Amino acid sequence: MKWAKLETWAKALAMRVSTLSRPKKLVLIFLAWLILAGAVSLLDWRADRVRRDFTAYSLQASRTLYAGGDPYAREEARTSYKYFPLNAVLLGPFTNLPIPVAQGIWTATNCFLLGFCLYAHRRWMPRDMRIPWWVWLVALAIAGRFFIKNIRLGQWNTSVYCLSFLGLLALHRAREVTGALTLSLAAALKYMPSFFTLYWIARREWRKALLVLLGGIFWILVFPTVILGPTRHAELLEKYWAKATKQYKGMTEAEYTSSHSLRSTLVRLTSDVKPRLPDPDRYDFTVVRLDKNLARALGEAAAVTALGLALLLTLWATRRESFLPTEHRDLLLVGFWYVTLLMISPESRTPHFLTLFTPSFALALAASNPRYTPKMRRALKTCLGAAIVFALGNAEIFEHARYHLIATGVGFYAWAQVTLAIGVFLALRGSVVSSHSSGDLPHFPRA
Repeated sequence: MKWAKLETWAKALAMRVSTLSRPKKLVLIFLAWLILAGAVSLLDWRADRVRRDFTAYSLQASRTLYAGGDPYAREEARTSYKYFPLNAVLLGPFTNLPIPVAQGIWTATNCFLLGFCLYAHRRWMPRDMRIPWWVWLVALAIAGRFFIKNIRLGQWNTSVYCLSFLGLLALHRAREVTGALTLSLAAALKYMPSFFTLYWIARREWRKALLVLLGGIFWILVFPTVILGPTRHAELLEKYWAKATKQYKGMTEAEYTSSHSLRSTLVRLTSDVKPRLPDPDRYDFTVVRLDKNLARALGEAAAVTALGLALLLTLWATRRESFLPTEHRDLLLVGFWYVTLLMISPESRTPHFLTLFTPSFALALAASNPRYTPKMRRALKTCLGAAIVFALGNAEIFEHARYHLIATGVGFYAWAQVTLAIGVFLALRGSVVSSHSSGDLPHFPRA
């Protein structure tokens, strides 16, 4: 009953806001952003809080850059800068602000970006489609704590996820230039969204794939050159490349233990590589002890397989008739790609898992669709339930308990990826109403 009242109140508020003119909406959004930025700035100043990933990494690198120094010179892990020069260039307006004010503006901006991103999930669907309240609850149960972690640290992940999703929405809505620039900006800030170029290629939408590539060239090469000048930017790119190759080599070594991707988890479960946890021997759940290099090859093979499956599933699903609205089918595919990127990354850390919101939302929405058979809906809900357990099992909810260390050692993060991927696949396969295909494509048997 309470939920019904809350839903009614929310609808009434949304209706009232929707009647406002566009300028009034923008003013309202700006005032809310300003209040939040001011509140965070004040709280950070009073608590003397430093949002480490924003202030110590990116903001400090930007200040060094605009002071004429080398942002890549710092080697200490807690302050080392590892991104393209673009990231530091974009933070130029923050460099002369007091740290609490810069943190407040950054936090408020990311909070509002996240709000727009969540709202965009609703906008992705047909306007007349009703989305049950529990769909939002399930998606937030899986991804919510990762949202909070990113906001607290001030990491780029929130911006990158939101920009990539908003860019994908714009591209799906045929706003190609805007969408390509937004998606490519996300890929330039952190490279994993660049794999969505393959998503458009698998859909055979060549123009969109090309626009994303051109957008990446603009953000990585052209824009910083305009700000810094050709010579200075070329020097910084050379230093970035040297650091990036060194870092990638370290991340792909068999001994690297910080990643929670499927590929990294398989290495830990099949070799002597220990999890990066207190007392690693105690929380080592190795299944079989292979040579470390063989285990690494197994992890890399799993990553290549996962990427290949994402390509095949996209190619197959976009050429089959489904009882789902096209928008929902596409959101399921995008969600599958977000999961795939977590699976194949050599460095999927805890904050990166905020992207699980998209597959969780799309899968929960499918589980609420009465056109699926009861058996299929139970299977989809089982996948969602397992994903919630795997996502929350790593969180230290009860002080001094050690279950979260066991969960991390067993690889709960990786199994959350796997269960969501299985659920999305089942949702796509179960929605097919015709076996008609154009061209020779792999046949997936019905679940």
